[in-house]
Amino acid sequence: MKKLVLSSMALAMLAGHAHAQSSVTLSGTIYGGLGLNSGGVKSNQAMAGTSSFMLSGKEDLGGGSAALFKLENGFNADTGAQASATTFFNKQAFVGLQGGWGTVRAGRVYTPAFATLSLVADPTGTYAVGTTTNLMETHGVRLNNGIIYNSPGFDPWTYARRGFYGAAAHYFGESATGGSSRNSATGFYIGYGEGPLVVELSTHKGNAYTSATQDIDSRSTLLAANYKFGDVRAYIAYSNNSARNIALNTKTKDNNDFLIGVIFPAGVGKVTASYIRKDDKLPANNDAYQIAATYDYPLSKRTKVTVGYAKINNSNAANTYKVNNGYAGTTANTAGTSSFTVGLTHGF
Repeated sequence: MKKLVLSSMALAMLAGHAHAQSSVTLSGTIYGGLGLNSGGVKSNQAMAGTSSFMLSGKEDLGGGSAALFKLENGFNADTGAQASATTFFNKQAFVGLQGGWGTVRAGRVYTPAFATLSLVADPTGTYAVGTTTNLMETHGVRLNNGIIYNSPGFDPWTYARRGFYGAAAHYFGESATGGSSRNSATGFYIGYGEGPLVVELSTHKGNAYTSATQDIDSRSTLLAANYKFGDVRAYIAYSNNSARNIALNTKTKDNNDFLIGVIFPAGVGKVTASYIRKDDKLPANNDAYQIAATYDYPLSKRTKVTVGYAKINNSNAANTYKVNNGYAGTTANTAGTSSFTVGLTHGF
């Protein structure tokens, strides 16, 4: 991926001051496409544009230590609007230190369990119409007011793995009322990555308080692995998810997710395919499964054309789960149960 390195003068404009050897890297991806969606209130055609840019920097402090930061903005290329109307750096925003002892970061960071879902379980990396986030639990995705430690063996800067590793994170709720656990979250993972094998076990525990009668505690455990057989990489994952309204002492979530997936070459491009099954244990019985496949055709090292299809089958006629993501150009109000997409991605 080609990256644009801004001068130390640009860093001074952004940060107020800079050392002579400091620099900022600008990188990102821009996606433009069309989604043909059906199975909702009505069929629709929508332009799509899930895109982002990131400012990042890393400074050598000597002795094998470094200071680092990332600021990442999500936007919609079809409209030019921010993905979040209230948060400019809605994806990542953190500063940290790294050394032989590992990496610690503070700010808005991914939860350990979502990192496992995106980097280990999902063959699309959550970047396609068939993303796992259509159906599987997302484990908080990324949360504010966080501090996370990654042990040696996994580099959150490059995503490189080497043997055994682990992570621990806490996200402070900063609630004006109630105890310190209100609207907070805690997550962990342990993993192993060497040669063709990657395997991780993650947990996530969180609280969502909105009123005296809506005080939800949730828990998730995710086990995921992928293995490369020659030119083919296979994926498998299983998660157990539960939640309870502690104010009313009622269970609000109780389900399991199961995934199998594969990536294999096809001509000059590659095919990514997955099957996801959700088993809901609550009386509503919102069982569902998703089948999805994409084909990526590279035009260059930085540009590719992607054709994709995803379909969700709900056992409940209420159609609880839908293909709701930026690649389909859909929202919660416009999404249906199937989508065919074609789009162009450019990385810089």
